[in-house]
Amino acid sequence: MNVKSPYGVKPIEAFDTLLILIRFCRSPFQNFGIQTGMVHAVHQNRELTRKATRVLFHNIYKSKNIKSTCMNPLRYTYRIIFLFFISSWGLTSCSAFEENLPECRLFVKFKYDYNLLSVDAFHSQVNKVVLYVFDKAGKYLFSQTEEGAALADGSYSMQVKLPVGEYRLLAWAGVGDSYDIAPLTRGVSTIEEMKLKLKREQSLVIDKSLEPLWYGEIINVSFKGDHSQTETINLIKNTNVIRFVFGNRGTNNSLNVDNYIYELTESNGYMDYDNTLMTDELLSYQPYYTEQVSAVRGVIELNTMRLMTDRPNHFTVKDKATGATVFKVDLTDFFLQLRLEEYKNRWSDQEYLDRKDSYEVVFFLSGSSPTNPWLSVSVIVNGWTWYIQREEVGGEL
Repeated sequence: MNVKSPYGVKPIEAFDTLLILIRFCRSPFQNFGIQTGMVHAVHQNRELTRKATRVLFHNIYKSKNIKSTCMNPLRYTYRIIFLFFISSWGLTSCSAFEENLPECRLFVKFKYDYNLLSVDAFHSQVNKVVLYVFDKAGKYLFSQTEEGAALADGSYSMQVKLPVGEYRLLAWAGVGDSYDIAPLTRGVSTIEEMKLKLKREQSLVIDKSLEPLWYGEIINVSFKGDHSQTETINLIKNTNVIRFVFGNRGTNNSLNVDNYIYELTESNGYMDYDNTLMTDELLSYQPYYTEQVSAVRGVIELNTMRLMTDRPNHFTVKDKATGATVFKVDLTDFFLQLRLEEYKNRWSDQEYLDRKDSYEVVFFLSGSSPTNPWLSVSVIVNGWTWYIQREEVGGEL
């Protein structure tokens, strides 16, 4: 909104002039209801509230001391005030009750700094977010979605049109074809009915790459409607990528990665409204990527959902020809032992698992059997060799 001043004074210059006049003519201005604190507030926010303005004009026009000291500057000030408020009200004021002002809005920002770097990566990693809105009692009202390029803007916030009231908000981010969210009925369903489930075949095998998934914590919001306000929902990542490299240092000096079945078993594909794990079937996470890098080295990648310290899981390698288990390890315990010392001192075990979303591990096979290099399996960490599976005398585990 552009306002041309008939007195040759720009709105921002008028504003600064007003502050100078108030400072040097403090007594009469204080008589008009302008206190020092109000002046500082105006200077900080570049905005006068409607209430403050009404007090100002009412007291000026009702005052019998209008011809007191600083009278001439005050006459000029009336013009300044008029110009300033015309130019600023249309840009900064809002109301939930008055039709001549834009409606105050609620904005929701999303933050993903719950990672190892503690840096907000929402704009660089998340490509879709769904916000769910519930009333104070937890009854479902509606949801709204944003995805694509809009989220890549580091200043993105979602505008939510709501009347004055109290609400509960939660979010799921990154939800794609790999997941099912329980359908909710407006005004009937409750927040406790919000569930997310990883899709699975009857075989319970998950051997496809999963879309990264984040849960947005529940926040309670009191929207007053007397000003636009911004609330922030923090995200936690629920998916993990695990990359294994297997290198054979054993007697036969060869390894065919396709001769084995790789499987991570865990019942962690069913999430409650508060992101806790619900009772679920035992899922079999298997590689979505396999590569024979060389005659003695193979690589696999697989996914899993949220890892929990109180829920054991097992990574197993089986010989395709015989079905025999040649290697088995509890990955949760294994990953916690591999973490750096700085993380041990900074976060709890569970927080570390929640912050970390990818793992890369190199296993060295050195069994003496020409047909089974898995008899001895080790990993090297910080120059130390850690034997996960040690070959016993006689060639048995």
